[in-house]
Amino acid sequence: MTETTQRLVRFIQDNLVQDGDDIEVDETTPLLVSGLLDSLRTARLLNFLRKDLGVRVPAAKLDPDNFRDVVTIVAMVEELETV
Repeated sequence: MTETTQRLVRFIQDNLVQDGDDIEVDETTPLLVSGLLDSLRTARLLNFLRKDLGVRVPAAKLDPDNFRDVVTIVAMVEELETV
């Protein structure tokens, strides 16, 4: 698991999983299907990507396919880092 993957999994587990939810996040946890990402949590995730990882996600990338799980988010981040 890459450092970015680990940081993202940790952020989601610590900040997006609500108290009382019995969800253990890993890189393949379905974020949309599980209900972990709603509009507010997505905004928090985008803020984390911008502030902590230094990656701004343009509006064109705000597609559900890019936020299915940590693996797809990391792929998008890596793509944006090379642009």
